[in-house]
Amino acid sequence: MPRKPFVGGNWKSNGTVETAKTLCNSFTSSVAAWRNKVDVVICPIAPQIGLVNKFVKRSPIRVASQNVSASGEGAYTGEISAGQLKDAGIQWTLIGHSERRTKYGETDAITAEKMEKCQAAGIGVIFCIGEQLSERESGKTDEVNKRQLEAVFDKIKNWNKVVIAYEPVWAIGTGKVATPEQAQEAHEAIRKMIASATSEETANGVRIIYGGSVTPENSKDLIGKPDIDGFLVGGASLKPSFTEIIIAAVPPIPLKKPKFIKVEGIEPAARGVNIFAKVMKAPTPVANSEDVSEVVVGDSTGTVTLSVRGERAKQCEVGKVVRVQNAHVAMIKGYIRLSVDKWAALKPADEDVGTVNEKKDISAVEYELTNE
Repeated sequence: MPRKPFVGGNWKSNGTVETAKTLCNSFTSSVAAWRNKVDVVICPIAPQIGLVNKFVKRSPIRVASQNVSASGEGAYTGEISAGQLKDAGIQWTLIGHSERRTKYGETDAITAEKMEKCQAAGIGVIFCIGEQLSERESGKTDEVNKRQLEAVFDKIKNWNKVVIAYEPVWAIGTGKVATPEQAQEAHEAIRKMIASATSEETANGVRIIYGGSVTPENSKDLIGKPDIDGFLVGGASLKPSFTEIIIAAVPPIPLKKPKFIKVEGIEPAARGVNIFAKVMKAPTPVANSEDVSEVVVGDSTGTVTLSVRGERAKQCEVGKVVRVQNAHVAMIKGYIRLSVDKWAALKPADEDVGTVNEKKDISAVEYELTNE
């Protein structure tokens, strides 16, 4: 069974109540584009956990703690136990983030104690691992990841409650990012480590997400790798465009191959039908073009990229429903596409457009977007 993508937003020590509310309103407005397709978790600062939980209550977004105590309840000033998170309705927490490891002395032994407490309480864990730049340059990436993982292997009884976040420390907040190939190499190695310690079945079911200067721009290339199952996002999760990263993680749905029927001609009135589609990604200008942008639209069956011109592009806001006219129009080598899956109808054809009568050749008809 395919692994369901997982996207986490770590707000770190940032934000006010007002900014939290604004962000939550923005995130929840995009839910229709990814509901039931991606698990989304946000990690606000501790004083706002309860409030943010209320802000997203009617959405599938879950709230996580950025930290959890290695101790239980009792005389541990400043600590929040796993049991207390559960009592407050919080389902997830981070453990082992590099900033906790390097700035606050969170050792492998401490992460193991925290993992054990969370497993006992039924709290989901986003377990962070990753190497420093010097360790990467000396070829110790796998060695570091293995050491950090082995500290918790025997504490994990329920792998369904664990997501592994690979975060190369040298890429966190630096603007640097591991290439998709580097990230895939590390993720593949991590999955093999889990398989060696547990089983192939367990390893194949564990979600391994990438963190380290993830942006809307690089997320699509990263998520395309077979062992990258989502993201743990830092600074970019403090912006409304975090929704673009979530949407990038939505698994693509294979398009059906259209059927073609040979025809001699076509009447202008029969050129197509109108369909309604939601804007999934904001328009981006087409290079070397003065007035053309590309916009991604779709619904639960898939997405396609369309070209739009001028003022139409400004109307294509993420989450907004637009009308696509002449959706089923295409002539390829004299064949007219008739009744086919609507996304297949919009997908560029594999075949080249042949030489046809100019009056019949309607393959270049532009798609016009208008408001619903």
